[in-house]
Amino acid sequence: MPNATHRDSLQGAAQTARPDRAPIMAGTALGTVLMLGLALVFAYVDPDRNRWPALALVLALALDVAARIVARAVRQRTGVETELRGLRSPMLLLGNAMGIGAALVAVVAGLRPELFPLLASALAGLVAMGACARLALARMVVVIEAAERAAAEAKKRGEGTGR
Repeated sequence: MPNATHRDSLQGAAQTARPDRAPIMAGTALGTVLMLGLALVFAYVDPDRNRWPALALVLALALDVAARIVARAVRQRTGVETELRGLRSPMLLLGNAMGIGAALVAVVAGLRPELFPLLASALAGLVAMGACARLALARMVVVIEAAERAAAEAKKRGEGTGR
């Protein structure tokens, strides 16, 4: 079909292959809580050394939560899948397996507490990059949706058809 959009084929495939999201969302929420607890514990134990890295981690987690809320709102509004899946990247993998990252940082920082500032800063950067990627994807979906809507309206009015 010459007037078919790419979304028609993608939405059908996404709706039939959509897995149950409850385990992923529960794991992400648990991972976020674990990382938040980890940051607060280390900031409490040694506030002079760990205050700023813990704050960076908490702010990155807040940005990640906001990005997930925005992505979910865009998905509900447009019907287009906005979850980043299948990409092999530590920053995006960490978003869905955040509990593993928190456990790994807790074990290493428990064995060598002087490494917590480095680990927390690196973890904050990875989480923030994943959140920015989610926000960028959500923005692209909204912009493409608006452009398609404007093109459909223009076609309906007969603009741009050479008539």
